[in-house]
Amino acid sequence: MVWKRMLFLILVALLAVPALAQDTDVETVAPINVDDVVENTITQKAFFDWWQVQAVEGDNLVIDMAASGGLQPLIGILDPGGNLVARSPDGAADSSVSLEYIISATGQYIIIATRVGNAEGTSTGSYSLRLRRANAPIQSVNPYQDVTFRCEDYEVTTATTLVFQEDPSDGLRHRITVYGIDGFIPVIRLNVEVPEPYELCNTDADRTVGDSFTLPGEPARTISADNLNTASQLLINGAEEADVITITIGSKDGQPGRYVAILDGFAIEPGTDVDTIEVRVGPLAAQTTAIHMYLVAAQNSRLDPFMLRLGTEETCDDAGRKGCEGVVAFTGAGATLNEGTGTTLSGDRSDAGLLLAPGNPDPMGIELSSRDGRTHGGYALVLIGELPARDASG
Repeated sequence: MVWKRMLFLILVALLAVPALAQDTDVETVAPINVDDVVENTITQKAFFDWWQVQAVEGDNLVIDMAASGGLQPLIGILDPGGNLVARSPDGAADSSVSLEYIISATGQYIIIATRVGNAEGTSTGSYSLRLRRANAPIQSVNPYQDVTFRCEDYEVTTATTLVFQEDPSDGLRHRITVYGIDGFIPVIRLNVEVPEPYELCNTDADRTVGDSFTLPGEPARTISADNLNTASQLLINGAEEADVITITIGSKDGQPGRYVAILDGFAIEPGTDVDTIEVRVGPLAAQTTAIHMYLVAAQNSRLDPFMLRLGTEETCDDAGRKGCEGVVAFTGAGATLNEGTGTTLSGDRSDAGLLLAPGNPDPMGIELSSRDGRTHGGYALVLIGELPARDASG
């Protein structure tokens, strides 16, 4: 075979050829990068050049060779093992040829620029060779890369995203309230697609003046006119018309700190009803911090809450008790929200909870229900999380 003979001659010739030789009667062996254009000459003594390229599996490389001075161009590719894996069609004198090849394994490949007939060919002349990539470079994606969005005239770093869909119900109304601690400045973004695309970015906190909230094992905190930037509240009326609702909780300008998010207006009705919510911890937060998520029965509710993380065996009937010892109990915690007629949320030992551990930026499905399918009533979701500071070096 002509090509096998050519490869033998190349290997013999290289034993006496210094790399990067510039003599036009000596074969060139030199590196080439994507988007480089190189020029050289094919002579009777130096009838080929080797261009070395480091390639990654999946790269779709395209080599173009344009000849002049009577040269009949031809391109070949050797894999890391020295095997000829692709070649271009024979080119006519002073024409151009192209070769496209998808890299099958990461390593160093050799692009051979030569002439029709190789060692037995007779044409000589100059050429210009260009290496390009037909597909986008394969990049390593950091799953914990910071995710931000714009609200008014500032940037917001995502802490948590919640996605849920409501059952048809007249006059359905939800309220989401977020309190910031230790520097976190809450922003709430609402997205719906039905009945028509709608987005709202909210920082309003006027209705939270006088609110108080208590975290497990901590003293009560109160919202006043002096610290309104530590709260944000959004009312969702007619939620049954919205189909899928997406709520994103973030911090203005990426200010780090803890946050407490309370979503109320939900109900398990009847007792066999099951609600599902998708929770996605913001990538920056997911890398290092956990979220405590509680299902807290509303006042006068008969619901005995139960939670299940879909795709796992993680369940919780009573936070902090048997089978759920890894979750801090919500007993003694709660909130008083003054908007409208006011709402008091008081935790007790029957409230369920899950600990969404760090290291998972992927969506997590959470199933909310009655423990035995017989109790029912209203409930609220409470999330306690943290947004770490950005890495100043990154």
